[in-house]
Amino acid sequence: MAASAVFLDTNGWVAILNARDALHATAARLWRSLGRQGYSILVTDWVVAETGNSLARTAGRSGFTQAVERIRKSSRTRLVFVTPALFERALATYASRPDKTWGLVDCASFVVMQDEGVTEAFTTDRHFEQAGFKPLLPVA
Repeated sequence: MAASAVFLDTNGWVAILNARDALHATAARLWRSLGRQGYSILVTDWVVAETGNSLARTAGRSGFTQAVERIRKSSRTRLVFVTPALFERALATYASRPDKTWGLVDCASFVVMQDEGVTEAFTTDRHFEQAGFKPLLPVA
């Protein structure tokens, strides 16, 4: 994966799936545009879990399982599972940046993005910007 790939982060995915999210219309429009442009999607199982947790008490919960199945079946999506080695690297990233408020899920995402040469993230999370990546949604 490289130039035409985007990392799908939790808050971007939540914005797509939760019609009540303030960025829903913007996120849905951009998501469709990325699809038309042929972007491939990179996501981790931790982001899938975090997204499911975020949607658990929202109306977006009802569409989550179907969204995961679409992601899993898509030939344009790469679902990366956090292995023990990836966990160690994410933890090392977390430990190496005590000046940041990056969470462990974000740190795992950063490692995967670096490994895959992906520079853009479907997110509003400023932590991606701090880590040197380009958020595609307005940064919160």
